[in-house]
Amino acid sequence: MASSPLVLPGVLFVGEDERQRLTAHTGPAAGWMSPKGILQWSTEVSVVPREAMTEDVRRETKAVMPEEQIPPAKYPLTLEAAKRSPLVAVSSRLTSKLVEQNVRVHTIGVDRMTSSFFYIAEGGGEEPITVSGDLVQAVAEMLGERADNAAIERVLDSLVDRLLRSLSKDRITELGVELAAALPRAASDGSGAQGVDLDSFEKDLAVLVGASEKYAAPLQEIADKIGSTPDRKVDVPLYGDARKVPQGPFDLTVGDRKMSLGTYERWVLTGPFAEPSAAQPAPAPAPAPAPVAKPAPSPKPAEAKPAPSPKPKPVEAKPLAASPTPAPAKAAALAAPIAPRATSDRPPPPRPVTKSRPEIEAVAAPAAKAEPAKVEEPKPEPKPEEPKVEAKAEEPKPEPKAEAKKAEEPKPEEKKAEEPKPEPKAEAKKAEEPKPEEKKAEAKPKAAIEKAEEKAVEKKKAAEPEKKGGFPWLAVILAIAVAIVVYQVFLSKK
Repeated sequence: MASSPLVLPGVLFVGEDERQRLTAHTGPAAGWMSPKGILQWSTEVSVVPREAMTEDVRRETKAVMPEEQIPPAKYPLTLEAAKRSPLVAVSSRLTSKLVEQNVRVHTIGVDRMTSSFFYIAEGGGEEPITVSGDLVQAVAEMLGERADNAAIERVLDSLVDRLLRSLSKDRITELGVELAAALPRAASDGSGAQGVDLDSFEKDLAVLVGASEKYAAPLQEIADKIGSTPDRKVDVPLYGDARKVPQGPFDLTVGDRKMSLGTYERWVLTGPFAEPSAAQPAPAPAPAPAPVAKPAPSPKPAEAKPAPSPKPKPVEAKPLAASPTPAPAKAAALAAPIAPRATSDRPPPPRPVTKSRPEIEAVAAPAAKAEPAKVEEPKPEPKPEEPKVEAKAEEPKPEPKAEAKKAEEPKPEEKKAEEPKPEPKAEAKKAEEPKPEEKKAEAKPKAAIEKAEEKAVEKKKAAEPEKKGGFPWLAVILAIAVAIVVYQVFLSKK
C-alpha cells in the first residue's frame, strides 16, 4: 500500500521513490516538493549557489531574484521556498554576466528520449568542465557482460545525483537542481517567471504541508537522528527504523570524460507508516497518578474551613427578633403552659373551672353584701377591664417552640408567675401591691362577676372551634385568673 509523503519544509522529505522504497531526503532543498528526479526531463537549467548572488553581483548584473518575482499574498509557500532554496536558477542571458562577475555557473541538461546527459561548469576562477553523453550506454559499458535491464536500472538509480556531486565538488545536488528549476529564474529582463507553473507548485506544497503538519515533532526527530548518527541503523518514529543503504564505488566514462564515483549512501525507512497516537499516549497516564496521589492531603485543611458556627447564627437570630413583641404581662401569663404536654390534658382543664364556680359565687356573695358602699369608690368600668385580660390571654403567638424557649429563660416575671401555684397567700400579697386593678376587682358585685365569667366561658367556647389544634391552656389561664381574683376578695374580707 502506497504511503503518503510527509515533509518538513527545508528539513526533511519522506516518501516513496520510483522503486516503491520509503526514502528520506534531508537538507534545505528537502520538503518543498515530491522529488521525481531529472532523468525524466527534456530540458536544461543553469544554477548558481545562493551565497554567490551577493548584493554587488546583483547590482552589477541588475538581476532580479526569484523571490522578488513571486506575489507574497497569492503564493506564500512558494515565496518561502524561493527564499530558502540553496540554488538559484538563472536565465540564459544572465549566465554570461555572472561568469564575468567571477561566479561559477552550473548548467545541467537531460533528454529522456535519448537518455543523454550534459553538465557544463564555467566561471568562478576554476577550469571549465563539460561532460556530455548517453548514460544508459555508459552504464552498459561499465557493466560489460553483467549488463541487463535490471542491473542497468540499479546503477541508474541516483546516478545523476552522484555525477553532480562529483563534478561540482558537492556544491550541486539533484534535489537542489530540481527545486530551483520549479521556481522563477533570476533574470535582468523580466523573463524569469516564463515557463514556471507557480499555481501548481503552491497547490502541491500546500497539500504536503497540510498532511504533515500534525507530524512535525516526529519528523523533526527523524531528521535529527539520521543527520547526526554514525550508525547504519537507527530507530525512528512513525516508520520503525531507518537503514543506511550504500552503493559501491565504480568508474564511469561519460562521453570522453572518465570519472571515479565514490560510495553513495541513502536512508531507507523500513515502514510501514504507523500513527503515533497509539504509542505516544501510553506513557502519558503513567506519570499522571503519581502527582495526583500527592496532593490528596490538601483537602484536609479545607475541611476545617466550613465550621458549623455560621449555621446556628441564623437560627438564633429568628427567635431574638420575636422576643421584644410580647409584653411582660403576656410573658407572665404564657409562662404557665410551657411544654406541649398540656395538649394531652385538653379535657381536664374545664372540669376544675366548672367545680370552682359555686365556690366562687358563695364566697363573693357575702363579700358583696358586707361592703356595698365600696362599689361607688372605684371607677365604674369593670367590663372593659375583663376583656383586656382576656385579650391579653388570647394574643399568644402560634409558635409554641419559640414560646417554650422564652419561657425557659430565667426572667424574674416568669418566676413570679410560677410562684402563685404552690403559695396562693404569697401571690395575693404580691398582687395587692403593684396591681391596682385587682383592688378594684374586689368591690365588684356578684352580678358583674357572674357576667364576666359567662362572657369568658362563651368567648373561650367560641375560640375553641375556630382554632383547630389550638392551645388548650387558654382556658386554664382564664380559670386561674378568675380564681385568684375571687380568692383575693375572699381573703380581704376576712
